[in-house]
Amino acid sequence: MAKIFIVEDEAEIREELIQLVSARTHDGIVGACGSVKEALLLIPSAAPDIVLMDIELSDGQSFEILERLPSTPFSVIFVTAYAHYALRAIKAGTLDYLLKPVKEKELYDALDKASLRSNVLHAVQKEILFNKQSTMLVLKTLNETYFVRHSDILYCKGDGGYTTFFLLDGREITTSTTLKEYETLLPEGLFLRIHKSFLICLNFIISYHHDGFVFLQGGIQVPVSTRKKDLLMQKMTINNAS
Repeated sequence: MAKIFIVEDEAEIREELIQLVSARTHDGIVGACGSVKEALLLIPSAAPDIVLMDIELSDGQSFEILERLPSTPFSVIFVTAYAHYALRAIKAGTLDYLLKPVKEKELYDALDKASLRSNVLHAVQKEILFNKQSTMLVLKTLNETYFVRHSDILYCKGDGGYTTFFLLDGREITTSTTLKEYETLLPEGLFLRIHKSFLICLNFIISYHHDGFVFLQGGIQVPVSTRKKDLLMQKMTINNAS
């Protein structure tokens, strides 16, 4: 079942969208609101697969929601009375753009397309997550889903509920998943949490400095917490021996 959230400031239209979506037995409403402020507060905890959004809201434009929730993995379908935002919507990575008054078939077609996309991504992600032999990690952001090889990850940096992956090719990918969760997903023989905010790939350690830092490939300096120093030394010894 696709989880759908609705952002629409006109109560009558919001209710109409709720009724249209609710008529589909394979979709479910997980929330609705009418402002940018409410959306920023409610969407992360609702964790929708699809968000139906008006553009002009009571306290701003919904583009602000997308800008301030860059790593939240949901498909966006705009439902608006304004055609001139279409190009900006495309650049923002939206899946579809429907003009009011919304036609039932157009809405359902857009939802079907979004649901198919979500189902495919979930299936691939599940296969990778539960395959213990997998050497890939699925990283989902608002506009993209990345399939990253473990061997391409230089290190990860956690910041609250977000994690940024720093890859060998120079890319940085930020997701709305905690570093602790990725620590459980990545192989412990290859990765080590050396600090509350850092998880590194042991293969790319160049040196350890006794002032509490490791240097990784590319001259990157990462702090090591005092309580992780001995474990890091053990891991480095094992890696050098093998």
